[in-house]
Amino acid sequence: MTGARKRGVWVLLIAVALFGVFVVPQVLEKGDKGDGAGRSAQAAGVALGVPRATDAPGGSKSPSGGSSAGEGLAGGGSSGGDASGGEASGGGEQDDKARGEAFAAARAGDCLALFDTGDGWNTRIPQKVGCSGDAGLTRVSAVRTGWSACPTGDGLSYVVHRSAAGKRVLCLTRQYKAGYCVLAEKSTGRGAGGTAMRLGAMTAVDCGAERTTPPYNTVLHITGVYGPSSGRAPGNCRRAPDDRTFYWSWQVDGGGTLLCTMVYRR
Repeated sequence: MTGARKRGVWVLLIAVALFGVFVVPQVLEKGDKGDGAGRSAQAAGVALGVPRATDAPGGSKSPSGGSSAGEGLAGGGSSGGDASGGEASGGGEQDDKARGEAFAAARAGDCLALFDTGDGWNTRIPQKVGCSGDAGLTRVSAVRTGWSACPTGDGLSYVVHRSAAGKRVLCLTRQYKAGYCVLAEKSTGRGAGGTAMRLGAMTAVDCGAERTTPPYNTVLHITGVYGPSSGRAPGNCRRAPDDRTFYWSWQVDGGGTLLCTMVYRR
């Protein structure tokens, strides 16, 4: 091999080494930063059966229920309590160990792939996921060791884990996302009361679900979630000036957030 050829081979080897040291790690790092949290949340969501978001429905010229007079009609509903809160039973030794580790790892501000199916929590082992991902349906607002510490109200609940080390309570706030669906109990009152809607505040369900778990009998589509900065008055769920959709709305998160929904239509 001539001297020139040897030099060419060394130059090629050095170029390959530099590419591996500087270029490839940057490409991988960018990929991890952009997609890692999303992939993690998606994987956890699939594993735990988290319902997927659908396209939020557009404003309708005809109401989905209730009176048809006026624009942007909204009905104020009532909310379910903390029926889903508390301790979950069942599970073997390995399950209890994994549950204890999940509770020990949870911190205030974390989001969990956790929701009420209408028949209890979807899992005994709350997995942490990205808050901006589709699976982050519940946020840990605080971690406590006593029963009375967690706030109560619409979209607020708690889960508890007991062990030899004591009791650990995760205070939960439901993370409502437009496009998802929730369960509700629709009832028809007598006299001037008319139709009432009770929200399953911690629930999540596939929008196209053909069956619901009693007492829930209605699937509601979340059309908007508006914080205090939106300046919206309670019940103002219109998405367009001529919107005549009939909405069911609630003030959640201690009254600071307006949750707007409509009866889901296929």
